[in-house]
Formats: sequence, C-alpha cells, structure tokens
Amino acid sequence: MKTCHKLAILIFVSAVFFSACAGNRDQELAEKVVENYHKLYNEQNYEEIFNAAHEESRRTKSKEALGFRLAEAFEKYGKHLSSELVYTKIQPVPNSNEKQVEFAYKSKFENGTRNETFLIVTDDRKGALHSIGELSDEELEKLKAK
Repeated sequence: MKTCHKLAILIFVSAVFFSACAGNRDQELAEKVVENYHKLYNEQNYEEIFNAAHEESRRTKSKEALGFRLAEAFEKYGKHLSSELVYTKIQPVPNSNEKQVEFAYKSKFENGTRNETFLIVTDDRKGALHSIGELSDEELEKLKAK
C-alpha cells in the first residue's frame, strides 16, 4: 500500500477516534451535572440547583417556580435513591462550541419511581443543567424507539 493511502487511513481512523472521545467527554460532563443535581435535590438545596444551571435557563426561568416544583416533587417522591440511564442523545448547538446532551433516566425514589429527563449544555470544560422534565412510560418508550 502506498504511503499516501496509509496516511489517509491513519488520519481517518484518528478523526473517528477523537470524535468518539469528544462525545464521551460531553457525556461524562453531563453525567456529573445529573449526579450533582440529585445530590442537591436530596439536600433540598433548590437554590443551588438554580444557581448551577446554564446561564440561559437562569435568565429565562424563575428560581421561585423551580424551587416550588422541586419541593412538590420531593414531597411526592422523597429522596432520590438510584437511576438507570436509558436514553442519550448528543448534538452540537448551532453557531457555538457547545453541545446539548439529552438524557432520560428511570429513577427510583423513596416513595416510587419516575422517568426523569435532563438537557445539559457542555462546552468541553464543564456542563450546566438547561432543563429537567418527566416522561410517562409510554413517552419514554417512544423516545427510546427514535
């Protein structure tokens, strides 16, 4: 095989490898955000959840409304015990160096289970929570089928 072809193959393999590593880095950053969210949720430290959120979320959402919703969830479900990641999607944010990481978890709490969704924005150095949600079992199955 000619040196030129070997070099082209090496460059291609390297590009695939490094792009896979970048996706893993974004997922790792986002998983740390979810882990911190659950820690703060269990401490009922809703203000710190808001303060650690992505700047766009802090600008467009109410700290009081978030605190109220999280307090309602805590009253209904109790402390977070464990989660199983069941869906991941990573995509670039247009005109930015950021990525959006979407997660869906089947989570266990003291008083039951629920399907949690997270949208986290990463920038190669850190991740920040953009939004959270809850899905029915049917909605989760549709999401997983995509």
